[in-house]
Amino acid sequence: MPSSAVLADEGVKAVQAGRYDEGIAKLSDALKERPAPLWLLERSKAYLRTNDFDLALYDAEKALRVAFDRANRDLMAEAQIRRAVTLFRMGQYADADICASWAIKLTEGAKASEDDGQQKKVDENGNYTVRASEIIDANKPAKGDGLAAAMGGPAGRSKPISIRNQAFSWRLQSLTQLDQLPADHAGRKVTISIKYPTPSENPPTKKTQQKSTAKAAGNGTDKRTEETISHDETSQADPWEKIWKQYKVVYGKNAIRSNFYQTDTTLNIDFFVKNVPKDDFKIHARPESVTLFPVPGTLEATLDLLLFAKVKPLETKHTVKSMKIELVLQKETPGKWPTMRKENAEIIDHIALGTTAGAGAAFNQFHALVTSLGYREAEDLQLPDFGKDQNEWYRALLGKLRAGVNGTNSQGSSDAGVQATSSTQAATLPEQPKGEAMDVDSPADKAAPLAKQTNATKATGGVPAYPTSSKKGPKNWDNLDVDDDEKEEGDVNSFFQKLYKNANEDTKRAMMKSYVESNGTSLSTSWSEAKEKEYKTLPPDGAEAKKWDEQ
Repeated sequence: MPSSAVLADEGVKAVQAGRYDEGIAKLSDALKERPAPLWLLERSKAYLRTNDFDLALYDAEKALRVAFDRANRDLMAEAQIRRAVTLFRMGQYADADICASWAIKLTEGAKASEDDGQQKKVDENGNYTVRASEIIDANKPAKGDGLAAAMGGPAGRSKPISIRNQAFSWRLQSLTQLDQLPADHAGRKVTISIKYPTPSENPPTKKTQQKSTAKAAGNGTDKRTEETISHDETSQADPWEKIWKQYKVVYGKNAIRSNFYQTDTTLNIDFFVKNVPKDDFKIHARPESVTLFPVPGTLEATLDLLLFAKVKPLETKHTVKSMKIELVLQKETPGKWPTMRKENAEIIDHIALGTTAGAGAAFNQFHALVTSLGYREAEDLQLPDFGKDQNEWYRALLGKLRAGVNGTNSQGSSDAGVQATSSTQAATLPEQPKGEAMDVDSPADKAAPLAKQTNATKATGGVPAYPTSSKKGPKNWDNLDVDDDEKEEGDVNSFFQKLYKNANEDTKRAMMKSYVESNGTSLSTSWSEAKEKEYKTLPPDGAEAKKWDEQ
């Protein structure tokens, strides 16, 4: 018989390939020898995919307990996230947020056994009182995370950052769903009290699934009834997995690759798309979303960017080049955003961050969104035949998914916005709809400076005409269309990632030592220099170095 390690490896691969029954069987055999937390977490994932929530939660909590007993902080955090995901799928959103918050605290160095009182944040009726708006401002990245994450090191550093980001994402999803629940709903109640529970030696039994529907007598409405179906029968061909695979096929065909970086005041995004018609290209900017059209290669020649926070529509700038569209947005409130887009936007916006254009969301996130909209079974979606017309099927699915992502149908949005039509910037102030507040300054405040700017930029096609002694007149540097080849696709983090990846061990040590000791103000690639040198924080001219807790 194969060793437990071999069985576990085969089980993990089976789960990743969607063969959940096979994965569960092999992981169960491996776990008979020893309760490895990673194996338990993989089996928990498989149980979750087959809607065996009680077993999924049991494995997640058992993995958590083993990791706690072994004092493995990373595995404790991963197990709390798996616990949160399962509770989310069970509709226990308050409990899910609590577990995700415990995962975040573990990545931040809090004592594992600390009683932070998170589960006690309830009102007199027992309803959880934490809201999504409270956690956004608190999600500040740790000092030095930016370059360290980009370079993939040092050991033990990048993994907690990734775990923290996952946990924060699930907190946002849980609290967003909680906000939509009626008062005293069961999903608002806190039912967990123990941070590291000790599961019983006897796991729960496999549950039957609610599958069939019947017409309720007299009123013609659908009513769920229980039908006993074995676990093996229901998981042989998971309908949700089939929809997910079909979704990924069409999403991938319409996704546009992009990169973005941010400062405290701006969001800078590159969309890598060719043959954009400059004369016809338009941008409709609103406080929380931006629509770009026409964009070749997308389903409806349109991209909708749904933003994490508000921007200033009138200060939107863009440039159309031969290989990409450059977009610059001004943040309404200065500060770093934890992510570019709002929650679940990546499921429907066809914007693929990075170098590959694949489905922007994970199956769990996709399934959680669909089921939160009330589609408990795949057939409830009532989609057209995928084989006859993939695009028609996909449009029908998107129409239902958009209901779960507020403000996604941006072309029909009533938000006050700005349409920019030139290749760099030309903003027109729309008429204010009756009964709606403009999310920008008043027309009187904006009209005069806009008119001056328009006159000042005529000579250079939309950019300021600076004084020059050149006989050829002022130069429009924004229209200098340099070779937009693949080499331009990376941002600063991508550059350092490639540099670090291709470096030898001495260079990597030098880079990390100089960067960490200088708090990100120095970077050396020479180990012979760095190993003896003590790096000090050297902020740029005009800047002052402060400790994080003083900012």
